Amino acid sequence: MHLRSLFVALSLLLSAPALAGSPPAFISTLETGHPLAGKVWDPQTKAFVAIDELVRTAAAADVVILGETHDNPDHHTLQAWILRHLIAAGRKPAVAFEMLDSSQREALARHLKDRPGDDAGLGAAVEWEKTGWPDWALYRPIADAALSAGLPILTANLSKDETRQLTKNTFPAATAHHLGLDKPLPPAVQQGMEREIKSSHCDMLPDKSLPAMVQIQRARDSVMAHAIVEGIAARKSAVLIAGAGHARFDRGVPAHLATIAAGHQVFSIAFIEVQSDKNLPAMYADLYETEQLPFDMVWFTPRSQREDQCEAFRRHMEKKKLGQ
Repeated sequence: MHLRSLFVALSLLLSAPALAGSPPAFISTLETGHPLAGKVWDPQTKAFVAIDELVRTAAAADVVILGETHDNPDHHTLQAWILRHLIAAGRKPAVAFEMLDSSQREALARHLKDRPGDDAGLGAAVEWEKTGWPDWALYRPIADAALSAGLPILTANLSKDETRQLTKNTFPAATAHHLGLDKPLPPAVQQGMEREIKSSHCDMLPDKSLPAMVQIQRARDSVMAHAIVEGIAARKSAVLIAGAGHARFDRGVPAHLATIAAGHQVFSIAFIEVQSDKNLPAMYADLYETEQLPFDMVWFTPRSQREDQCEAFRRHMEKKKLGQ
């Protein structure tokens, strides 16, 4: 349930001195001079807001979703910065990671029990280097912020085996029901998700693969939402670290929370890389096929230097065809 107007009002009742310390300096070097870089936009009021307001509003929420571009280091330093400010405001949330899946749960629990403050060793403990996610060093500041405050870290994704089961239609029926996958999506939402997935894969996926990939996306959103519910039960509040697509409130994790955690205040923040041909916030709604950006707030950042993703995906697809 989208309750932003309620908890914005609540946040204004909180003691609101200026926050100590500015956000960390940007690391990325592309488009640092862009007019939107470093600004926070409220899509609902169609206005820029102060960073202090964003953090105070987040501190009033039960759930804060911090949506990232995975390989942008600025997004991770800002996620850690916000988490530290939530802690300073008196919140003690469970911190769930999209990048940690159910197959890593036992290894994570052992590490947190044996070495509860060791953020440096957490990556090795869960064999992060084998997962395909960007380097653990990018995510370590978030883990450091959590573990330094004694906060629990939760897994919030499907394992590779579970993903394969979905692809092959062998996913357990009871689990599918629990995650809400047995209910068909409205046609417009289904088609929108298929277009988004195809576009994000450089239009190289065969159309026949898209329905299964939509199911995987839905399952991941639902698993993340259930991890948040677990976090709320344990700590009364939760933070989710995930890709920005999962943070959108129209069909991402917040939409699942509206069903399984109705009444809890959910606040989604997307960190979005600026583009040279888009100087106004409203221009970025096209990226999500919406009239306005589907997040509670957006924090614009410079772009990270990276290889051409479509060229890399083309090579990946060619290897799959060759059976390599």
